[in-house]
Amino acid sequence: MKKRPDRLVQVALLSVAAAFLLPQLWLFSLSTKTKAEVYAYPPKLISEGASFTNYWTVLERTQIPFYLWNSGKVAILATLLTLLLAIPAAYVLARERFPLRDPLSFFFLAAQMVSPLILLVPIYGMVAKLGLLDSHLGLIGVYAAMQVPFSVVVLKGFFESLPSSLFEAAKLDGCSRFQTFRLIALPLLGPGIASVTIFNLQQYWAEFCLALVLLDSQSRYTIPIGLFSFQSGYETEWHLVAAASFIGLLPVLFAFVVMQRYFVTGLTSGATKG
Repeated sequence: MKKRPDRLVQVALLSVAAAFLLPQLWLFSLSTKTKAEVYAYPPKLISEGASFTNYWTVLERTQIPFYLWNSGKVAILATLLTLLLAIPAAYVLARERFPLRDPLSFFFLAAQMVSPLILLVPIYGMVAKLGLLDSHLGLIGVYAAMQVPFSVVVLKGFFESLPSSLFEAAKLDGCSRFQTFRLIALPLLGPGIASVTIFNLQQYWAEFCLALVLLDSQSRYTIPIGLFSFQSGYETEWHLVAAASFIGLLPVLFAFVVMQRYFVTGLTSGATKG
C-alpha cells in the first residue's frame, strides 16, 4: 500500500518538472536552428543542422552583452540594498518588543500583496521628481522598495526560528543589542539570506514592466527590455531571440545551482519556530 502513493508522488513530481523543463528545451532547440528551420513544418525538437552559430551572432553583433552587464549590475546592487534594509528590520520585528511592533508586521505583510503594476503611475511621478528617470540608480531604488516587505516577512520567520536561549545567554554575557545581532543572529542566518537573495536576484533579473517605464536609453536597457527590442514591425528573427533568451537564463540558473543547498535549507528552516 505504501508503494502506490510513492509512485503517485514521483509521477506528480516528474510531471511538474516536465512542465518547467519542456519550454526551456524547446527554447534551446529554437536557438540552435536556422531561420528556415524555425518555420519548418512539422517542427522538430532536434534539427539536422543544429549549431551554436546563433549564440556567437547574438554575442558579437548585438547589444546583448551590454544588456547582461546592466541586468547584473542592477540585480546585484538592488539585492544588496534590499538585504541591507530588510535584515535589521526583520531582526527588530522578530526579537524586540515595542508598541508599534504588531502594526508594522502587518504593514509589511500587507505591502507585499500589492502589485507594482498598480503603482506604476505614482512610481513614475516620484522617480521623475527625484530626477532619476532613465537611470539605473532610480530602478535599483524602486526594486529594493518593492521587495523589502517580502524580504522582511521571510527573514522575520528565520529570526523567530532561532532558539531564544542564544539571545538570553548573549544578554547575560553583557552583549549589546547590536553585538547580539552581529555576533549571534547574523552568522546563523545563512540559509535565510541565501533564500531571499536567490528569490530577489531572480525577480530583479526578469522584471520587465518597471524597467520598461523607467528606462528610455537603449544603453541602459536590462536583458528583458533588450529582448523586447529584438522584435521588429516587419519580421522578427526568432532564432536569435531564442539564443539571446537562453543566454539570459544562464546567470540565474548558475546562481541557483551554486546556492541551492542553502536555498533548500532555508525553505524548511524558516517555516519553524524554536
